[in-house]
Amino acid sequence: MKRPALMGIVNVTPDSFSGDGVREAEAAIRQAQAMVQQGADIIDLGAESTRPDAIPLTAAQEWVRLAPVLEGIMVADWRTQTRLSIDTRHPETAARTLTLGVEIINDVGGLTDETMCELLGEHDCDVVVMHALGIPADRARTLPEGCDVVQVLLQWKDAVTQRARTRGIAPERLIYDVGIGFGKTAAQSLALIQSAALLRKSGGRWLYGHSRKSFLGLFTHGDAAERDDLTLAFSAQLAQAEVDYLRVHAVARHARLFGQLCT
Repeated sequence: MKRPALMGIVNVTPDSFSGDGVREAEAAIRQAQAMVQQGADIIDLGAESTRPDAIPLTAAQEWVRLAPVLEGIMVADWRTQTRLSIDTRHPETAARTLTLGVEIINDVGGLTDETMCELLGEHDCDVVVMHALGIPADRARTLPEGCDVVQVLLQWKDAVTQRARTRGIAPERLIYDVGIGFGKTAAQSLALIQSAALLRKSGGRWLYGHSRKSFLGLFTHGDAAERDDLTLAFSAQLAQAEVDYLRVHAVARHARLFGQLCT
């Protein structure tokens, strides 16, 4: 079984859904360093919460939070051991981070912003595109009950790939994020995990961000930080389906898991 690349989540925000957000730049930098030492292949750095009822930020507000963390990571001696991803929907933020040498833009807007498309067409970074019905997530807005969620994702993949291609973004640069919890019911999010092999067989690189998500409430009433055991169980299933990337909070536990399961 191939080991998925681990993307460690660093939230520089006070309102992260999982309760792991940090306010201070030094704390965020230490968290990133620890994740790299634990086995993270990528650090995904974000400063705007996308959870339901989150307060949207302007690009300027986002940059105030993000800049000192990013600048500290860029000069750290461990920087060369990891790739850096920026989780943002703001093209202004993406542009600033790309000039500093960021390798991945995690566009939670899913290439729906024309300015973002134009910017990314001018660079050669990898681009994570996420399927969502809106940012921040809205619990009241989901795909229709009874729809074939896998077909929805496959049709979206075709559409977003074509949109990227026409803006100068090669399909090989795309990483498809199924958007667990974004515009899906808990049952639909679960179905996307169970159908990961079908999506993977359609081609391209696929990312799952299922860590501590609310769909796990189907199995436990514990809070977000208590969902790590279930997250690991589903991570093992996703690795079996040969998913390329897992975006997770508990990097060390995942590294230990895959050290035992994968070669």
